[in-house]
Amino acid sequence: MNRQIGQSTTILYVVFTLASNYYGIDIRDTYRVLRMDSLIRVPDAPPALKGTIDLQGQLIPVVDLSRRLGLQATRPTAESRIIVVNIAEQQIGLIVDSITGVLPVPLSSVEPVVTPTARTNYLWGIANLGIRQILLLDLDKVFSAFNGYIPAVPTIDRAPSAKLSKVQPASGADEGGQLTLKL
Repeated sequence: MNRQIGQSTTILYVVFTLASNYYGIDIRDTYRVLRMDSLIRVPDAPPALKGTIDLQGQLIPVVDLSRRLGLQATRPTAESRIIVVNIAEQQIGLIVDSITGVLPVPLSSVEPVVTPTARTNYLWGIANLGIRQILLLDLDKVFSAFNGYIPAVPTIDRAPSAKLSKVQPASGADEGGQLTLKL
């Protein structure tokens, strides 16, 4: 997204908690927020990749965002959610502790990260909204450090005429049906 700190424009952010901090994702990057359901485990996946979910017949990789950001992992609770985001024309689920809501954030309230560290290089800014600070995520940076790859999974043919669902390798998959997407 094209953002310039100090502008008078207001952008809506999906605000959530993670390890007792408030984070925000631009609502334009957000597809859907889901309750935590059963995850399908992916063998030999990176530790932050918790599995996949079936979203309207499409398998979406789900990442533990706290682990991805190097924060202390928390156990899922009744408040935990999966935020499905759009990154590089892909959908990826992010596990968060809870959703606070959707807040308008004036760009004039956003300050740049002055000295990026390994723990803050995924931020594009910090919104100061009175008593609350919201760490604004740059999803491209969050996933560029994921060694550049997010494992994808085969698609499932859910044609109404099919009696049994077949696993179909996605285009670009190798002979074993494995597909790795570069972000």
